[in-house]
Amino acid sequence: MSTIAPSDPFADHLNDFDADLQREPVSRFGVPDETRLPPHVASIHAKFRRQYGFVPNWLAALSVNPDTAYRLVTFYEHLFDPHRSHLTAAERELIAVVTSAANECSYCVFNHTQALANVLGDTVRAQRIAQGFRHVRLSVKEAALAEISERLTREPGSVREEDLQRLRSIGFTQQAVTEVLEISAFFNYANRLTIALNVVPDDQFFAGRDIEGV
Repeated sequence: MSTIAPSDPFADHLNDFDADLQREPVSRFGVPDETRLPPHVASIHAKFRRQYGFVPNWLAALSVNPDTAYRLVTFYEHLFDPHRSHLTAAERELIAVVTSAANECSYCVFNHTQALANVLGDTVRAQRIAQGFRHVRLSVKEAALAEISERLTREPGSVREEDLQRLRSIGFTQQAVTEVLEISAFFNYANRLTIALNVVPDDQFFAGRDIEGV
């Protein structure tokens, strides 16, 4: 005669917990129906899908308010346009990584560490910078950029004229110094949106694919 094993409440709870993890939402507000997005944001989604094969979670999450997504993408694309920038791609990505790490924004750290690795041609160095730039042997310029980015993020009131003059003394123009501050400020803005909405990193981050954006 067969018997039915009694249910284990603790095991059932663990199974429910595992199922909840599998259902982790992209963000606290979910994502909108793409078919209902206004044209100016639907076209951005289409562009990302053509370029990368998918719409990254940060874009989908911010599109709950379509104009938020539009403003951020427009700002980012202008700011990171290599034809307009006074900085190198590696310098821009270094600022993005250090700022995002200081804010503990896991999404942006994952994203821009990959981008930094691409422009440096060195995945290990990029990951070490993301984990703690003070433990990495940086160039004079890299160290100055990392330090001003972290200070502007954590203690903006502590930034002094001599900090800006330090950047000038090692070869950055006034325009470039202003852009350094702007990029760090931009990522402070983007980090806070991403953190507050609890945007989940894309699966592609863990599959070795290169994706770009905030």
